[in-house]
Amino acid sequence: MKKIIILFIAALVLASCESFVDIVPKGQTIPTTVDDYGEMMNNGSFSTDAENLVTTDICYCVNFIEFLSDDFTAPEDPSSMMYTTFRNNSFVYNTLVWNDELWSAAEEDLNWNGLYKSNYIANFVLDNIDNAEAGVVYTREIVKARALVHRAFNYFELANLYGKQYKAATASTDLAVPLVLESNINKQYPRATVAEVYEQILKDLELAISLFDDTNPAFNNIPGKATAYALRARTYLWMQDYDKAYEDATASLKLRNTLIDYNTLSMLMPGIPAYGLAGYETNKLINPELLYSRYKTESLLGPYSEKLMAITDTENDLRWKNFMASLAMMGIMENVNWVRALNGGINISEVWLMKAEAALRKSSPDVNASLEALNHLRENRYAAATYKPITTTNKDELLTEILNERRRELVYTDLSFLDKKRQNADPKTAKPMTRTIYGQSYTMPVDDPRWQLLIPYNVMDFNSDQLVQNER
Repeated sequence: MKKIIILFIAALVLASCESFVDIVPKGQTIPTTVDDYGEMMNNGSFSTDAENLVTTDICYCVNFIEFLSDDFTAPEDPSSMMYTTFRNNSFVYNTLVWNDELWSAAEEDLNWNGLYKSNYIANFVLDNIDNAEAGVVYTREIVKARALVHRAFNYFELANLYGKQYKAATASTDLAVPLVLESNINKQYPRATVAEVYEQILKDLELAISLFDDTNPAFNNIPGKATAYALRARTYLWMQDYDKAYEDATASLKLRNTLIDYNTLSMLMPGIPAYGLAGYETNKLINPELLYSRYKTESLLGPYSEKLMAITDTENDLRWKNFMASLAMMGIMENVNWVRALNGGINISEVWLMKAEAALRKSSPDVNASLEALNHLRENRYAAATYKPITTTNKDELLTEILNERRRELVYTDLSFLDKKRQNADPKTAKPMTRTIYGQSYTMPVDDPRWQLLIPYNVMDFNSDQLVQNER
């Protein structure tokens, strides 16, 4: 039955992308029970057997968006295997130099497609779950809650990639993305405002939290209550509502709070991280510090920029020492990540950092709680023999420490870029991005329209009467 349901998912998505008219694929078995819909919420690229591997999965992860951050640069050594790859990949190159257009008119925006396909599956489940026959393995409430979390996460990504950063003063007029809350593929939608999308995210998460019990799912690609709290904490952080962000980060950590102590890891081949580390779980399904896994499939890992290197302690930061290295025998001359799990979802370490930042910035700042959360993460990331906790009580200095730790911890994720976009909403932290690529300097000013990606050309063509394109 699982295989039939997966085929049905794939057929539904193909129908939504190609025909836009027939959502019931001929010759497919339609899910009828809560268990059927439960399987639809679990399947995807995390499947452990080949027959269940589908490319249009509910846990789609955006790719290459981290290259919009000036934390990274392009390989400069012509003898490196990565040099040619980066120069020949038009999307990556366009991203690195902040071109007006990342995708050409002849290409599809894979991130837009992937997130809306995931939403289509979630909407299909939400449209039908209340009328489904009772299940044996799954409860109606839990399946519904999982669909709501998946949809909320998708809209957080979409709103922040294609819309403006949330600002209370302008959120009700700033445009985000079409807000599609049903699986009827025959309807077309205008762009909702940033405020409307955020309101829906919070509404979905509120309902999900009320439906979940406190049981943590067996696998990380399946969201539970801890994920819902963490995603709502992230949403409130982006809205600059630090009091609520602190409450939700704290609530999430009460349910799941494990960090791997990187001091306990050892290289299987000393000096060569590429061969793996004893004590580190590379399976994203069960890695204990991945709260909500969205599977990153990209293999292009850019080298750190001078700016990121300037705040990286290469002697004592075990994220660098354990995972980052070159490997000349494979033609890779730059230091890049090898086995550290790259996750496009939410890591538990991010929740600790959200708690640290929100504690410091809430209406009644709690410096001690901020220091405690920050140092808890750091003591699991730096060499114990030389580790020194952060002790400053100066709020500006502590905020800088927290934001720098976020850059180091959440490296190679879209938050490398989205964090900088978020910080532009606060004059105290707003900064332009700059870098040099192949000898030419590029700048992304704070209020530049390129912080918002273009709505895909094929989407604009399909619904030109209602959609408004982002400025360039």
